[in-house]
Amino acid sequence: MVLKMAKTITTRLPDEMVEDVEKIAEIEKIDKSSVIRRLLNKAIPKWKLDYASKLYQDKKISLGKAAELCSLSIWDILEYFSKKKIPLNYDLEDFNDDLKIVDEL
Repeated sequence: MVLKMAKTITTRLPDEMVEDVEKIAEIEKIDKSSVIRRLLNKAIPKWKLDYASKLYQDKKISLGKAAELCSLSIWDILEYFSKKKIPLNYDLEDFNDDLKIVDEL
């Protein structure tokens, strides 16, 4: 993934976290900024999945919107929900509505 460097964000971190970043940088032989970018590249998609899952389970967003929020295909979000045992928001009424649409085709 190629990222455009556009903005600088400044933040305060606890000493222990800074030490961890420095250790990772030393082990990986990269600078601290790269370590933080790599960690964020893993954490942000996970946060999006957690957030979209919560909204979907609370029936605040659709399956398509959950996939869109996570930048995933419908199939990928379905696979994720299946692995996490998140039930689909699809009931008998939805099924009957879909059958009517198919019959009209």
